[in-house]
Amino acid sequence: MTNPTRRNLSGVYIFDVLPGDVKRQPTCFEDCTEEKQQEWLDSLTPEALKNLSIQLGKSLRTIGDQFDIMGGEEKSTEEL
Repeated sequence: MTNPTRRNLSGVYIFDVLPGDVKRQPTCFEDCTEEKQQEWLDSLTPEALKNLSIQLGKSLRTIGDQFDIMGGEEKSTEEL
Protein backbone atom coordinates (compact mmCIF):
# COMPACT_ATOMS: atom_id res chain seq x y z
CA MET A 1 0.00 0.00 0.00
CA THR A 2 1.91 3.01 -1.21
CA ASN A 3 -0.61 5.76 -0.47
CA PRO A 4 -3.04 4.55 2.21
CA THR A 5 -6.53 5.96 2.13
CA ARG A 6 -9.20 5.75 4.77
CA ARG A 7 -12.35 5.17 2.73
CA ASN A 8 -14.52 4.37 5.77
CA LEU A 9 -16.96 2.22 3.81
CA SER A 10 -17.96 -0.59 6.18
CA GLY A 11 -18.44 1.28 9.43
CA VAL A 12 -16.42 -1.41 11.25
CA TYR A 13 -13.69 0.54 13.01
CA ILE A 14 -10.56 -0.71 14.74
CA PHE A 15 -7.40 1.17 15.67
CA ASP A 16 -4.49 0.95 13.23
CA VAL A 17 -1.46 2.95 12.18
CA LEU A 18 -1.18 3.34 8.43
CA PRO A 19 2.08 4.38 6.75
CA GLY A 20 2.54 8.10 7.31
CA ASP A 21 0.43 8.14 10.51
CA VAL A 22 1.96 9.41 13.72
CA LYS A 23 -0.39 7.49 16.02
CA ARG A 24 -3.14 4.88 15.89
CA GLN A 25 -6.47 6.12 14.55
CA PRO A 26 -9.93 4.60 14.14
CA THR A 27 -9.68 2.86 10.79
CA CYS A 28 -12.33 0.82 8.97
CA PHE A 29 -11.56 -2.87 8.69
CA GLU A 30 -11.12 -2.72 4.89
CA ASP A 31 -8.62 0.16 5.19
CA CYS A 32 -6.39 -1.55 7.77
CA THR A 33 -3.17 -3.30 6.93
CA GLU A 34 -3.51 -7.03 6.29
CA GLU A 35 -1.44 -7.67 9.40
CA LYS A 36 -3.85 -5.66 11.57
CA GLN A 37 -6.86 -7.35 9.93
CA GLN A 38 -5.40 -10.79 10.70
CA GLU A 39 -4.50 -9.82 14.26
CA TRP A 40 -8.01 -8.50 14.91
CA LEU A 41 -9.76 -11.45 13.24
CA ASP A 42 -7.73 -13.86 15.38
CA SER A 43 -9.08 -12.13 18.50
CA LEU A 44 -12.78 -12.43 17.58
CA THR A 45 -15.27 -14.97 18.86
CA PRO A 46 -17.28 -17.02 16.34
CA GLU A 47 -20.31 -14.80 17.03
CA ALA A 48 -18.27 -11.64 16.39
CA LEU A 49 -16.99 -13.12 13.10
CA LYS A 50 -20.60 -13.78 12.04
CA ASN A 51 -21.57 -10.21 12.92
CA LEU A 52 -18.58 -8.84 10.98
CA SER A 53 -19.56 -10.91 7.94
CA ILE A 54 -23.12 -9.62 8.08
CA GLN A 55 -21.95 -6.01 8.39
CA LEU A 56 -19.48 -6.35 5.51
CA GLY A 57 -22.22 -7.97 3.39
CA LYS A 58 -24.57 -5.06 4.12
CA SER A 59 -21.84 -2.59 3.17
CA LEU A 60 -21.18 -4.37 -0.13
CA ARG A 61 -24.90 -4.43 -0.89
CA THR A 62 -25.25 -0.71 -0.13
CA ILE A 63 -22.30 0.20 -2.35
CA GLY A 64 -23.57 -2.05 -5.15
CA ASP A 65 -27.05 -0.52 -4.93
CA GLN A 66 -25.74 3.04 -4.76
CA PHE A 67 -23.56 2.67 -7.86
CA ASP A 68 -25.66 0.04 -9.67
CA ILE A 69 -22.76 -2.44 -9.65
CA MET A 70 -23.40 -5.99 -10.80
CA GLY A 71 -20.96 -8.85 -10.56
CA GLY A 72 -20.17 -11.30 -13.32
CA GLU A 73 -22.25 -14.36 -14.11
CA GLU A 74 -24.09 -15.75 -11.14
CA LYS A 75 -22.91 -19.16 -9.96
CA SER A 76 -24.85 -21.65 -7.95
CA THR A 77 -23.41 -22.80 -4.62
CA GLU A 78 -22.67 -26.20 -6.22
CA GLU A 79 -20.28 -24.49 -8.67
CA LEU A 80 -18.31 -22.77 -5.90
